Amino acid sequence: MYSHLSQKLIWTLRVLCSVALIISGYLAWVALNKSGVAGCGGSVFDCDHVLSSRWSNWFAAPVSLGAIGLYTLTIVALGFCGTRASERQQRFALRVLTTCGLTAGLAAVWFISLQVFAIGHFCSYCLAAHACGLLIATVILWQRPMGTGSTIKFSAVSAAGVAVLIGGQLLTPPPPTFQIEYHASAVPKSAHLPPGLVDKGDSQLFAAPDADVFEAPDFDEDVFEAPTLDD
Repeated sequence: MYSHLSQKLIWTLRVLCSVALIISGYLAWVALNKSGVAGCGGSVFDCDHVLSSRWSNWFAAPVSLGAIGLYTLTIVALGFCGTRASERQQRFALRVLTTCGLTAGLAAVWFISLQVFAIGHFCSYCLAAHACGLLIATVILWQRPMGTGSTIKFSAVSAAGVAVLIGGQLLTPPPPTFQIEYHASAVPKSAHLPPGLVDKGDSQLFAAPDADVFEAPDFDEDVFEAPTLDD
């Protein structure tokens, strides 16, 4: 037993999928080109920090590539959910729509939880895409176009897909990290400096004074003049 989706609801889902697809495409481009994220940098909202963490990849592939495939498939399925499609096409499209929509919602819950509890930073672009995924899943659960029983069955398929995603991320080795240590000067600033030397900070602790103490003596005669031989 399944029910038709209204054209208004279909277009709403198309808009949400399109927004999430555009954002995922941009994040995939950033990840593949190792470039910075525009307009997202700070102490709390730091997209570069989130996208460089181990949770941004599934093995060697950015997770945004999977999001591109997911939302593209959802948009294609929405094209066969209207009344112009045959009954068989509508039933198959609603199965795909239900599975992909619930997968998007479960994945959104997973990635938002990671940003809150594991990473400690947020990506505004990621949150916008996850919000679209949550809204799509909410519409699917509200309408249940495949009926309650089938929705529960396909939600189990969606949960299995997200479990594969989580397992792959847990098996993905974390990226190499580096620690930069700054050491103070070996000679404390309170130490007595030798005569003729002045303290100009850590970078010029033993800089010579401003005066030119090594100025050459002034000779009346040219000391480099060629010698002459007397008769």
